[in-house]
Amino acid sequence: MEDIHQSAIIAKSAELGPGVKVGPGVIIEDDAVIGAGTEIGPHSFIGRACRIGQANRIGLSVQIGGDPQILGWEPVDSGVIIGDHNVIREFATIHRAEKAGRATRVGSHCFLMATAHVAHDCVVGDGVVICNGALLAGHVEVGDHAFISGNCPIHQFVRIGRRAMIRGLTAVGKDVVPFTLIDQTNTVRGLNTVGIRRAGLSAAARRDLKKAYQELFRSPRPLSESIELLSALPLCDEVREMLVFIRESKRGICMAYSTAARGSDPDPDPVPDPAE
Repeated sequence: MEDIHQSAIIAKSAELGPGVKVGPGVIIEDDAVIGAGTEIGPHSFIGRACRIGQANRIGLSVQIGGDPQILGWEPVDSGVIIGDHNVIREFATIHRAEKAGRATRVGSHCFLMATAHVAHDCVVGDGVVICNGALLAGHVEVGDHAFISGNCPIHQFVRIGRRAMIRGLTAVGKDVVPFTLIDQTNTVRGLNTVGIRRAGLSAAARRDLKKAYQELFRSPRPLSESIELLSALPLCDEVREMLVFIRESKRGICMAYSTAARGSDPDPDPVPDPAE
C-alpha cells in the first residue's frame, strides 16, 4: 500500500507500485512510473515519462527528469530511466534526454551523493558512486562500479571505464581507461588497486593488469606499439577490455603525467599487491 503525503502533487497518469512512499511537497508528473518500495523525499520532483525502478531511496529536493540545460532547447518527449536499489541524496539532479524517444540512464545499486549532477543523455552503469558536487556533462558514459570523487567535473562525451576511480577535484576531458586511477587534469596515476581487489579478480589477472598498466602508461614506446604488443600476449579478459576501450576512444585517453619518459616513472601505487 502506498504512503503518500497529503501535500504531494501526483498526476493521474502516474503509476506508483506497492509500498511506494512519497514525502511532503513532492511533484510527480504525467506518465511517470515509480517501482515498488521506492521512497521519495520531501519536495523532490519526478518529471514526465520517467521510469524509476524498485527499492530506490530518493532524498530531499532531488530533481529527476528536469529539462536539459541546452541553449535553444525545445521541449520533446524524452525521459530518464533508473534501475533498482539506488540511493540518490539531497539536491541531486538527473536531466532528461535531449531528443524525443531517448532517455538519460542510471543503472542499479548506484550511490549519487548530495548535489551530484547527471546531465542529459548520460549512461551510468551499475554500482557507480558519484560523490558530492561531481558533475557529469551531457552524453557521458560511466562503466560499472566506477567511482567519481567529490567536485569532479566530467566533460561532455567522455567515457569512464569500468572500475576506474577519479580522485577529488579532478577535471576530466578525455576517456578514462578501465581499472585506472585519475587525478589532477586527465592524468593517470596508477591502477585502481582497491577497486580491482574488491572485484575479486584472481592474482593472475591482477598481475596481467599491472603488466598492461606499465606497458600502456610507463613504457617509452608509442601507445600504438604498446597496444599491439599487449594484443599479441595471452593476457586476461580485463586487459582485453582495456585495449578495446582505448581503440574505441574518440576523444583520446587520459595518460600518465610524464608521457615523454613513461618508462622512468615508478608506479605510485602505495599498497603492495599480494599477487606479486
